[in-house]
Amino acid sequence: MKYWLRGWLLACGADDAEVDRSLGAQTTGLLWHRDSRVCAIEIRSAPVTLEQAWERSIRLRAVGCNEVLWLCPPGYWVPHIQAVAVDDFAPDGTGYQVVAGLLETTVSGLATPSTRQHTLREFIEDWVAGRVAWGFRDEDTGGWATVTDWEQHTNAQAAVIAQQRRELVHQRTALALARKATRKKERQVDRLQRDLVEAEEVAERLAVTRRSLDDHHRVDAGLRYTIERERVAVRHWQLITWFSVFIIIAFLTAAMILVHR
Repeated sequence: MKYWLRGWLLACGADDAEVDRSLGAQTTGLLWHRDSRVCAIEIRSAPVTLEQAWERSIRLRAVGCNEVLWLCPPGYWVPHIQAVAVDDFAPDGTGYQVVAGLLETTVSGLATPSTRQHTLREFIEDWVAGRVAWGFRDEDTGGWATVTDWEQHTNAQAAVIAQQRRELVHQRTALALARKATRKKERQVDRLQRDLVEAEEVAERLAVTRRSLDDHHRVDAGLRYTIERERVAVRHWQLITWFSVFIIIAFLTAAMILVHR
């Protein structure tokens, strides 16, 4: 596969392509350059470890590689590194098929994993010509897409961001109005609480006044009862006094009658 790739790279316009080329302290599976571009291809027919792939790519870039392409089997690692997945590393002839790692734009303009069949031959030709590039489609994953698709993806993302900004402005406005209404309700609640406290104080004063009136009523009833008893006693003494006067008059009358005899 390496030597087929070398020949196809040269056929697609690469200035030079070498297999197992040393570059500084690193040895690349395949190294090619065109004008100022220096690119490496790493071929792995077994599952790829993300940490090792990231470290390997960093080391290759440190010694002068502009791009590092990983050719590997399909798996979860493909969208996390600059890779394309090949379904069979030993096909009949050179019919290598790319089954993952490529992106295309949808109606929304955003880049999504491609559902069309692509050959490795077509991808390498577009890559050497600079018609495809790798980029992130979201925070964690990326893929290879044409420059035109990346422009559409960027414009679509800009439109989404603008829409989100407008929604954020509307949400902030709604939040400000809600906060204003909440503060108004809080003031109303505070006023009602003050009114309630004042009403409780008035009710307490009324209760004190009612207890005081009850005390006055009890004192008044006691005084009325005492006065009534005194009035009854006075009437009794008046009767006794009149009875005594009658008795005295009767004695005097009897005495006078006795004296005249």
